[in-house]
Amino acid sequence: MDIDNTKILIIDDEQSICDACSKVLVRKGCLVETCLEGKSGLEKFCEFKPDIVFIDLKMPGMSGMEVLAKIKGKDANAVIIVITGYATIESATESIKKGAFDFLPKPFTHDELVLISKRALERRSTLLKAEQLREQNERMRQNFVALVSHEMRTPLVAVMQYLEVFSTGIAGAMSEEQIKMVDRMKIRLNGLLLLIDRWLKLSRIDELNLKEDFCEILLGPLIREVISLVQTQAEERNINLRVMQIPDSVRITGDREMIKEVFVNLITNGIKYNKKGGTLSLSVRDNGDFFIVDITDTGIGIAEDDVANLGKEFYRVHKEGIAAGSGLGLAIVKKILDIHGGRLDITSKVNKGSTFSVNLPLSRKLSRKGEQNE
Repeated sequence: MDIDNTKILIIDDEQSICDACSKVLVRKGCLVETCLEGKSGLEKFCEFKPDIVFIDLKMPGMSGMEVLAKIKGKDANAVIIVITGYATIESATESIKKGAFDFLPKPFTHDELVLISKRALERRSTLLKAEQLREQNERMRQNFVALVSHEMRTPLVAVMQYLEVFSTGIAGAMSEEQIKMVDRMKIRLNGLLLLIDRWLKLSRIDELNLKEDFCEILLGPLIREVISLVQTQAEERNINLRVMQIPDSVRITGDREMIKEVFVNLITNGIKYNKKGGTLSLSVRDNGDFFIVDITDTGIGIAEDDVANLGKEFYRVHKEGIAAGSGLGLAIVKKILDIHGGRLDITSKVNKGSTFSVNLPLSRKLSRKGEQNE
């Protein structure tokens, strides 16, 4: 790859290194700036906006590792090459773990300098193309969200309103068969509207800035509220709910309605995909960093290959005799938990049941049992 017109910044406290590298790279048509210490080098990076940065690890004042971290914080696509002496190869390797592209050990030849610059430019080109693709995909996603929200959902709501008019008899009396047909249409449209609403929610979670409204939540009362919501559904399928008491001292930090949705979704699934007359158990444990709620059912279970794909948008587990969902529920659950710094672990065996483990970071434990969240 030709490096002509490539913008390169060299940060090294040895003037001779800066001068020698600059001379070689300028002859290749590069635009080169140099700095002799980290602080000015960081300022020059913001001003010059180089394609490639060479950083010496051993510098007075701000170290090369500090400069590396700050540059990566400003531009994740920055391509950084660490210049190091033979005695600091271990540090150079550590810098790569922290985001450096490669390292160039001293002393190095002119050819080695040019070769690594070419490789770095290739990397920079790849990163920029990937970033452009992500931006393009994000614009397409936003446009599609707007299309679904306004051009699809709105007409469906209007149709539902017309069907309600027919159902109430305002538009005239209907036969029993006509009433049944309207009711079936309403069920289908409600299902479609629910699917659209769930997809819109998933698409917009990242835009909601949920963390701005995080507060401390008492987990026990929240779980009891969810159980009361699903009790009727469990009774209809003769599912026995076994819930371990969660101490009122357990607090987590997050958005209460979103955490509530996590448990509503998982417990509802545990009822829906359970065997009639089966059991759904909620047990809790604390591993020090996370408070874990295990939701275990005695249902149909999930194949190992399917477990690995659960949580991907629209991924559906197909099983004979079972009506599969949209595949959005678990995707929403995983997205919410990710925002909260938690995770969802899934273990399952076909025809043996499944366990969905919700891992939530602990806020703190109250010293007074039963104290309520403000």
